[in-house]
Amino acid sequence: MTNEDSLNKMTIKYLLFGVLLCHAAMSVQSTANAGANAKTKQLLSTLGNLGGKVLSGVFGGYNNHGGEIGFSLDQAVLIKELTSKSPAVYGIDCSPGWLTAPANHEADIIECMHPQAVEYANKGGFITVSHHLPNPQFAGNNANGEGAFKTEISNSDYAAILQNGTPQRTRWLNMLEKIAKGLQGYKDRGITVLYRPLHEMNGDWFWWGALKDQNQNGERQRLFKLLWQDLFNFMQKKGLDNLLWIFSPDHGRSHKTGYYPGDNYVDIVGLDCYTDDPTKINGYDEMTGLGKPFALAEVGPSTANGQFDYDWFVKSIVSLYPKTIYFMPWNAEWSPAKNKNPWGAYNNAKVLNLGDLRI
Repeated sequence: MTNEDSLNKMTIKYLLFGVLLCHAAMSVQSTANAGANAKTKQLLSTLGNLGGKVLSGVFGGYNNHGGEIGFSLDQAVLIKELTSKSPAVYGIDCSPGWLTAPANHEADIIECMHPQAVEYANKGGFITVSHHLPNPQFAGNNANGEGAFKTEISNSDYAAILQNGTPQRTRWLNMLEKIAKGLQGYKDRGITVLYRPLHEMNGDWFWWGALKDQNQNGERQRLFKLLWQDLFNFMQKKGLDNLLWIFSPDHGRSHKTGYYPGDNYVDIVGLDCYTDDPTKINGYDEMTGLGKPFALAEVGPSTANGQFDYDWFVKSIVSLYPKTIYFMPWNAEWSPAKNKNPWGAYNNAKVLNLGDLRI
């Protein structure tokens, strides 16, 4: 072999190695729902390949609720006034679970469709839907005269939600029917939903989450996975091919991946994080290790006194959590509009705002 032949072979070797590296750098994600529509598949692929960019977001409020925390476009308007930018991702929560309803009408608390969410999506925004769901254990979501979304239930009561013929199962399925109706409304309008149900499950504050008695939480994790899979399968059977499923435990609690329902039921993993120091978010490596796109799905200061620096927060994302595809601050006192330096956050060179990413 001549020196020239040896050099040519080495050149080809390094070219092939470079191609392999480029291929590995492009994250190819398959949707959890194999039957997802083309737009939904394209969105997941795009989110998995933002190249270090991060979509801005904000929570718009609770649907079916009034006042400052009720859903509207106010948060988008306020942020636009303060920063000259509008968030790319806009959040709506469908279920203010602190409300009560007449017995057998628990689903009345839920309302997922809102024309202003549709309006925002039509402007190029991405809609994320979450729930603070009524508690299937209690008729009317009524526990001691108040809404039961934070009322703990035992593992046996949890299991009853999954058992055909129980009152808990009936209430659960009625709620899923109402949720599906709203999500269908987005599908009918060509909108993919970033769907984040059953969040912060590793915390012990929501009925679907962990028990305060840690000895019972091995079984609780098993039941949670079954509940998530039940919800997923229900929506799949309804033909809702416009959903990207987001699994987001709380950053401050352990066992984040212990509740993970499986790769076939999740599209995006995330963390919910309230902290005064964004350099100390817990669980980033654990969650990104699952191999899915990663989001800071619900964020804000733990001390809500108007002093949280959102510019610092976004700079921390860019430097410490570079795989983040979007961040979504909560509204009210946690909002960028009521804290420090929102301009820096939404004008960071790495941040994509409304209209910067089109699918």
